[in-house]
Amino acid sequence: METKSGNENKQIARRVFEAFEKDNFNELDKIVDSTKFKLHFPGKPEALKFDEAIKLNQEYRDAFPDVKITIEKQIAEGDFVLTRLTYSGTNKGSLQGIPASGKKIKVNGMALQQIVNGKVVEEWDEFDTLGMMMQIGAIPEMETMNNSKK
Repeated sequence: METKSGNENKQIARRVFEAFEKDNFNELDKIVDSTKFKLHFPGKPEALKFDEAIKLNQEYRDAFPDVKITIEKQIAEGDFVLTRLTYSGTNKGSLQGIPASGKKIKVNGMALQQIVNGKVVEEWDEFDTLGMMMQIGAIPEMETMNNSKK
């Protein structure tokens, strides 16, 4: 098993987010081990295999075709890279049965990727799903504490 440096692994992680942002899923074949890959995603009780992860990612790309992913910070240790991200875009397509709202979103998230022999083999994603759903209008915004005291 070849171990890459932290900087090399950070670049591989960046390429995954760039491929998603640019709707270039063919690039993922070069940097993801599709036979071993597992994605742990909020709201999904079981890890997703590569083809299931591609389908889920495409659903989000269709819902937010102008997605912009900003990498805020990366930390690498051994085979792992942790990336703090900001996702922004406009909800122009349906998402999980929720019709497009035309509203803009900006949500934070983190992804922990395990990279072995230059390819991502596992990923754990966490992002502000509740905030995203509130921003597109699928869930009412919570009242602030100041408003609830009136």
